[in-house]
Amino acid sequence: MNPLPHFEQSPLLRSVPGVYHAFLGVDPVEGRGRRERLREVFSVAAETVGTLKQVHSASVLFFEPGDGDVPGGWKREGDALWSSIPGTGVGVHTADCVPVLLAHREIRVAAAVHAGWRGLAAGIVGETVRALAGRFGDAAVGGIVAVAGPCARGCCYEVGEETAEALQGLPGVASCLRKRTVPGKWTADLQGIALAALRGAGIPAGQTEGAGPCTICSPRFHSFRREKSTTARQLSFLYIRD
Repeated sequence: MNPLPHFEQSPLLRSVPGVYHAFLGVDPVEGRGRRERLREVFSVAAETVGTLKQVHSASVLFFEPGDGDVPGGWKREGDALWSSIPGTGVGVHTADCVPVLLAHREIRVAAAVHAGWRGLAAGIVGETVRALAGRFGDAAVGGIVAVAGPCARGCCYEVGEETAEALQGLPGVASCLRKRTVPGKWTADLQGIALAALRGAGIPAGQTEGAGPCTICSPRFHSFRREKSTTARQLSFLYIRD
């Protein structure tokens, strides 16, 4: 039997009925692709889990069958995908950017967000919450549960003045940005910034949570900063059970 890839789960999301999730990390089986991991490890068909061509935008899309891993399929551009269809899932690929997974305690809905510093600055997290509110009503926001997964954290993630300036205007990020002694250099905690954005969008603090380590200093997850690889990515997904 092949060894399992490392993955993290959130107790908060595990408490939500009707959904299944995972923040996948490094796979010890070389060459085992997304399709095989989903089937062998989670018994989920890859064609049912949608992903997008991620472009660091604030674009939020609703799941379509072509978003899954299907023959001849093509990827739409966007950085958040959501579904309310039982038997489907949504996912994002990351390697230092923060994956955010959202579900609802009473409504069968799942959303996955890819948020690098550009996406956070553009408001991708708030746009996703607004998309769900637009479909299910503003009152539904109070029932959303959201988890920000493994990503570049403040212990390791160094950014320049331009990035820091783009993030400084966001609500609740003061504790997530630290100016270094080196001129023009800062450290940024992407997970903390994403959690602040979730709370700023109206999700109660007790219904948000961070999960997993810093990707830059943890060998359990891929990191572009550490590996300099343009292809090594981890999948984070949320699936609505039939």
